[in-house]
Amino acid sequence: MERLRLRYVLVLMVVIMSACKEDHEIQPASYSKMLTGEESKTWEQVSFTYIFNDTEVGEMNANPIYGIPSCALDDQYKFYRKGKLLEAFDSGEQCDPDADDLLFKTSWDIINANAKLYLGGNDYVLSKLTDDSLVFGFRDTLVAPVGNNTFWEYPGIAQWVYKSIK
Repeated sequence: MERLRLRYVLVLMVVIMSACKEDHEIQPASYSKMLTGEESKTWEQVSFTYIFNDTEVGEMNANPIYGIPSCALDDQYKFYRKGKLLEAFDSGEQCDPDADDLLFKTSWDIINANAKLYLGGNDYVLSKLTDDSLVFGFRDTLVAPVGNNTFWEYPGIAQWVYKSIK
């Protein structure tokens, strides 16, 4: 009797577990499609901000910290789905009027369970990716001298915000 009950419980558990099984269709490319669209998608910078870990310090424009000239703020970045290619274009105010509009080409990838954006040999923290918003950055520590051999360190993240161009 006890053996029959055990067999019944085991059969019941197998039936329940197989009934609860869901078929998950894995589509790793669907997340990256927000970055590229069906074939390609162009993005432009909205902001580049240094966000301090200390919330009392706040945040500041990161362009002057990292030496980004104002003529580069309107550049456009086109992500291609095929071949995972990224092209950067000098648009609007040109930094070098005699140079080609195409600034560079490189590769891209989304890695580590969608937590990192890989751009041409560097990986960045991918904070947000939607159809019309891309937010990524890198961790850094700003160092400020305050006296002889005395420095203050300000850890944080340098973060870009981009919007897609329709």
